[in-house]
Parts: sequence; structure tokens; C-alpha cells
Amino acid sequence: MDRYLIRKNPRVEGDVQEEEKRQEVVDDSDVEQEEESPGPSSQPFTSTEGAAASHDASTLGDLSMNAQDGPKIPTLHKYPTRMFGVQQRSFCKGWMEPYPWLEYSVSQDAVFCFACRHFLGGGGHGFHREPTYTTSGFHNWRKATASFKGHHESMGHKFAMEAWTEFKLKAKSGSKITNMLDKGHSVLIQENRRYMMGVVESLRYTACQGIAQRGHIEDEDSANRGNFRELLSVIGKFDKTVQKKSDNNPSNAKYVHHDVQNEIINVMAEMIRKQLRDEVKDAEHFAILVDESKDISKKEQISVIVRYLNTESERVVEEFLHFTPADGLDANSLFASIKQTLSRCGIDLNCCVGQCYDGASVMSGCNNGVQELFRREVPQAVYIHCHAHRLNLVLVDCVHNVDAAAEFFETLQTLYKFFSGSVVHDLFLKKQRELSTAQRIELKRLSDTRWACQYDAICAVKRTLPAIIATLRDTVRDKNAKRRTEAKSVSSLMDEQFVLHLILFEDVFRTTKFMSDALQSPNFDLLTADDLAQSVITAISEKRTDDNWAAIRKQAGDMCVNTGIATVHREKRQTQTAKHLEGFIVEAPIERPGMGSMDELKTQSFYPVLDRLLMELRRRFSIEANGVLAGLPALSPNHPSFLDKQVILPMARHYGVSEENLCAELHQVRRLLKRKEEQGCTINSNQEFLSLMRPYKDAFVDLYKLISISLTLPVTSASCERSFSCLRRLKSYLRNSSGDGRTSDLALLAINPLRARALDIDRIIDAFALNHNNRRIVLL
Repeated sequence: MDRYLIRKNPRVEGDVQEEEKRQEVVDDSDVEQEEESPGPSSQPFTSTEGAAASHDASTLGDLSMNAQDGPKIPTLHKYPTRMFGVQQRSFCKGWMEPYPWLEYSVSQDAVFCFACRHFLGGGGHGFHREPTYTTSGFHNWRKATASFKGHHESMGHKFAMEAWTEFKLKAKSGSKITNMLDKGHSVLIQENRRYMMGVVESLRYTACQGIAQRGHIEDEDSANRGNFRELLSVIGKFDKTVQKKSDNNPSNAKYVHHDVQNEIINVMAEMIRKQLRDEVKDAEHFAILVDESKDISKKEQISVIVRYLNTESERVVEEFLHFTPADGLDANSLFASIKQTLSRCGIDLNCCVGQCYDGASVMSGCNNGVQELFRREVPQAVYIHCHAHRLNLVLVDCVHNVDAAAEFFETLQTLYKFFSGSVVHDLFLKKQRELSTAQRIELKRLSDTRWACQYDAICAVKRTLPAIIATLRDTVRDKNAKRRTEAKSVSSLMDEQFVLHLILFEDVFRTTKFMSDALQSPNFDLLTADDLAQSVITAISEKRTDDNWAAIRKQAGDMCVNTGIATVHREKRQTQTAKHLEGFIVEAPIERPGMGSMDELKTQSFYPVLDRLLMELRRRFSIEANGVLAGLPALSPNHPSFLDKQVILPMARHYGVSEENLCAELHQVRRLLKRKEEQGCTINSNQEFLSLMRPYKDAFVDLYKLISISLTLPVTSASCERSFSCLRRLKSYLRNSSGDGRTSDLALLAINPLRARALDIDRIIDAFALNHNNRRIVLL
């Protein structure tokens, strides 16, 4: 183990000459890199923290961060090329076979020496530490073979390789030789690991529960030292080893400092990310969901989620990866953040088949939006506008573009504001208890961005309308002049026309509510979402009848009678010609537009609302608008175009499937399905079709690929919205200064509690011990 001690290695004269000669070769290659390397490929890497650019390899997120990670070897379909004279050259993956110490940085398009980066140190061993292979990176591909050979034979590299070999042996055995020989030392290690189990379990529990970990004052005399320290103290009451270590260890050897907490939390988070990375790699295809939101500290956070087909459970899952602070809100900055997040998580960007965002122009722009920048680099990644956002835009458009609807929802908002006052609110709850024994209901605030909030607001008013009318009547007689005046103003809005719109919109929005709820499921596929949209369009079309209008009129009249709202049937005012127009032929209408009678509501409110909804639904929910997505119905067993080659062909070409292979596989799969049907096996969905094809995926490679992609393509970005809900719980008003890394890791553990609880605690402690170089208590 003396290799880890600082020493000077005596060199013979031949070794010195060989080292000097090799250094001359490396120096020459460095000069040529500066002369022939193109400008754009050698731009500095931008870190996730938004810090200044640096060529230091330790700041590159796509390289190994610590010794136990091993060399990073990304698999790309095509590596970036550089011009050397008149020839284009690029990195060759075959170089990694004779030189396993190589690791490749995608962001720098350069290679580094894993052994020298982690085991040669800062030159204290007496060996030369080459900046080309440790900090700046090597990318002179024309002289790669000679340079690799020279570095491989250098004395400093050989020393680093020996140290790496001993490190791997130590990590594999899990203990030092002295630990096995010294029984007392082994007992000490077991006690230390027992104590660390209490630390890890306390952090894991608080992280999975999403509760605060640190206290404002964590001194021993503090009444409340935070959930983590208090929980560790509770564990110590039932575990004497934890209690002894917590009481007797020095303050810098208790491992409760927030930096140590961050290390342990990061270890658990990286283990989960490795699971996700392996699952995405097994799935071969994935889709990406991205959205951004501002946290409590006014920092824009980008949520990145991947959607893929889990090969073990045979179902589609959507998994959160990371929260990345946005360096900028322009398309280029957002796209760079997305690429950087995928690279740090070890996910190949070229395997992406779909991307889903909201309708913001910076994300969905067809010229310079994020989706267009993404498609320029990954042409097969189809952009899909989030279906939940589409539906919300339909409802918002209907509300704002029909005058009668806009006035009705403004009245709802006025009701909410008036009944939010403390005096009126208490009286409102009292009236609910007097008029009904049901659970009390609060009025809902309207929002243009919250899905289906309009329906919740309408239902709350409809169910509490008797209590609302009774509250207004009592408030009109209030002693407070301001409150009395506001009550009179609101009471004047509570007429038969308001009640009729309440019935109308409750009926219409109920039809879209179940679609909004269904779209929140991550297991939803595009074809099912399209079928659901078509069923909603059909249901609303059927409501556009005179009989339905009559039923709404009758229900509104009954509600007015039950609540005591006066029904006034105003006759239409007779049109009178102005005196100054007498003797002229008047062709244009001369009266002001308005709703003088309830019958006019049918033409000025009922039909316009339904027509606007239908028009927007048909425009926004049309799968045929995208030629690639038009092939999805042909992969559904219940669709008339099932296995129709002409329908599938555009989608097959987009994802690199040849027409000849597709024709052959379609012919054979029809025969296979016929045999299965004769055996009594029927399939009714894409998921069942995929399960049926899984044993034959090697025979039907291309068709199985298309079925997998059809299920992988995203439908909504609702998972991003749920991750923001978790972020709001973690980074609250009292916890608004936590670091970005800690916030992201805690969010990953809180969103994936089942994965976090299933992590092996011994592996967590081993990984922490290997990461934590300056440890005061021995764990291995």
C-alpha cells in the first residue's frame, strides 16, 4: 500500500531518456492540435452551475467524477469529425480495446487518461503529469496511435495503472489486508459501519418523505436540531453502537455535517440514475419530456424526464432524471441544458424518438425553437405538443372568445374574491351548515394554466348556490357600508342568465374533465389519447340540439325556483326607426346587440360556445396532421387499418425501416396472428400486441421496433408538472437556499421512494467510503 504514500521514484538513465523522447512527441502533437483543430469544436465546456468555462477535465460532466465510476465510454452512432488538412478524422472506438484507460468526452470531443486523472495526483509521486491527458484533453486524431502508445509506455502512466489495479482489488474485496489480519480493527470497522447505517437510514427516510432535514440551529443544546439529527438520536436510543459513536466521536468524525449529507444523498441518487440509465439502454428507445418552472428562490428550474419501455415489467414508465438551473431562457440555452443533463446521466441523445413540451414558442417554435434544434441533431425525434396543454388551451380559448362565456367566468371570479373575505367567508360556511349536512365546500379560484380548474369552480358554485344566495341576502343588511355595497353589486349578477350558464358550462366541461384526468396517466399512448379526443368531440356534437337546450332551460328554471332567484321573461324590444332616418331604406341593424330575452341566449351563447369548442378540438387533436404519427392506427389491433402497409410506411421510413423488410414481416405476422387466434388468443391493445410479439422480436425486428416506438412516444408533460409539485414541497419558503445538486438529488429520491428504499445500504456505505477521501472513521 506504499503506492498511496508520497515518494520519489529513482529512475535509471535509460528511463529518463525514454521519458524525454516521449515528451517531445507529445509536445509536437500539442502544437499541431492548436494549428489544425477547428474553432467550433474546441469551445470551452459550460458547466451546469453556470460558472466560467474551463478546460479542466474535473469540470466535465460527461467524464468520470470519481475513481469507482470507471472510464466513461459513450456509444455514439457517429462521432464528431475534425479537418486535418484535406482529410476528415474522428475518434475511433476501436482505440479503447488496446488502451482501456481511455475515456471520451462528448462535449469536448477529446480523450483523457482515466488512470492518470484519478491516481497520479498533482505530481507529488515524482512523475510528470501530462496536461494533455488529464486536463485539456487530446484530439489530434491524425497522431492518435503514436501518442497513445507513447503515453501508455510512460513511467508516470505505469505508476497510475498499478495504483488503479490495487484500487480495484481493494474495492472488490471490500476491506484492506490489515482489516482481515487485525481482529480488533475489524470490530472497529463493523461498529463504524453500524453507525453509518443509522446516518444513511435517517437521510433516506427524510429524503423519501420529502421533509426538512436540517435545523436552523443544530447545536447540542438546541431544542430542535432538525429532523435528521433528531431521527438519528431516536435510532441511538435503540442502538447502543449508534449512541456511543454519536456521543464519543469528535465533532468532525460524526458525519452529520451538511457536506457529508450531500455526499450520501448524491451517492443514493447516482445509484438510482444508474438504474434508470441501464433501463433506458435496455429499452433502446426513449422519449424526453421537458418543462421549466420558477422555484421559491426565483430560479428557473428545468425538469427533464425520460419515457421508455421497461423490458422487465413490459410497461411504459416516465422517470424523473434531474433539475437543472436554466442559464438562459432562449432556445439555445435550454437545448444545451437538456443535452448536458442527458450526457451527465449517461443517456445517448441519438436514441431519442420523441420530444414533448408545452406550447410555449421558445419550446415549440418550428424555426428556432428547442424542438427544431433537437430535430436538427436527432432527426427521428418527433415533436408532440402536450395533449393536456392542448385541452387547456381549448377551454381557455372558448372562455375568452365568446362574450357570454367571458362575462360568466368573470362573475365566477368576482364571487370567489367577495367570498374570500373573512367575515363573508365565515357567514358562508355557517349558511352551508344550516342548509345542508354535507361537507363544507370552498369556492375555487380560476386560472388559465391550471387544467380543468374551470370545472371545479363551476361545480363549487353550483353545489353551494343556495348558501351563496342566503349569504348575499344577509350581507346586504350588514352595517359595513363597503361590504353592503359589494354584496348588492354581486347580488345583481345572480340572475336566471347566470344560472343558465352555470348549467351549460357544468355539462360541457364535465365532458372534457374525464379526458383531462385520463391524460395524467403515464401509461397513456398517443393512439388512445386520439381516440379519447374523438369521443369527446362526438359527445359535444351530440349536445348541439334544441332538445338539449330545452333541458338546460328547464333545469335552470328549477334551480332558480329552489334558490329564490327571480325569473324575468323580458320581451324583445320592438325596433324603432330613428326620426332622422325616416324616409330612408335601412339595410344595416340599428339596435345595439344584446340578449334581451332568454331565447336569444341560444344563438348568442349556447351555439357559439359549442361551436367554438368543437372547432378548437378538431384543430388541435388531429393525428393525421403529422405524417409520421398517421401510421400509429395501423399498429392498433382494433383499428380498421391494422397492419396496413401503406399506412405504416411513412412512420417506418422515418425510423429507418426499409419497405422490403416491412412487407416481409407484415406477411409473416398476419399468419402468426391467425394461428394465435385459432388457439383462442386475442389481442385488443398495443400493449397486448407488444407482449405477444416479444418472444418473436428477433424474427420481427423492424415491426417490434415500430410497436415499441408507438408506445414510447409521449402524450403529455404532466410528469414534469408533478416534479414541480415535489420541488415546491422540497424548496419551500423556509428552505430556499439549498444547493442545486442537493435539491435535484432530494427530488429524485422523493419522486422514486420505492427505488430509494430498495437500495442496498452496504453498497451505499461502500460507495461513500470510496468517494470520501478524508475520512475520519474507517469503513473499509
